[in-house]
Amino acid sequence: MSLLKEAKNLVRANANWAKTVYLNVVDAKQLDSNETSILIRNSTSSPTDYGSNQFHTYQGSIQVQIFLGLHASFDLEEKLIELLKVFNQEGWRILDTKPAIPDPDTHQLTATILVSKTKEAF
Repeated sequence: MSLLKEAKNLVRANANWAKTVYLNVVDAKQLDSNETSILIRNSTSSPTDYGSNQFHTYQGSIQVQIFLGLHASFDLEEKLIELLKVFNQEGWRILDTKPAIPDPDTHQLTATILVSKTKEAF
């Protein structure tokens, strides 16, 4: 399974507070700024652990961007921490978290996390 799909499955299973999870691109026609949505997309990827002129592992980074609904009644930071713990428990490294800032178009708060995982490439 691709790292992108694995990340999507983790988010869908553990972020029931988000109405919609998008993969790679947000469908602007269906986006409702009153609902919380999550966008998951690839960030970087690279072969790693070279030996005998061959790479043996593949590292991929995934960006998870959360668009908080305008009238959300939960604590975003609390939900982010829970989600980060799930990624960590499933073998992902947390590379970065960006604070929630308002989106200039929708006025939703948006928070971004960057996670990474290495898998064998045999």
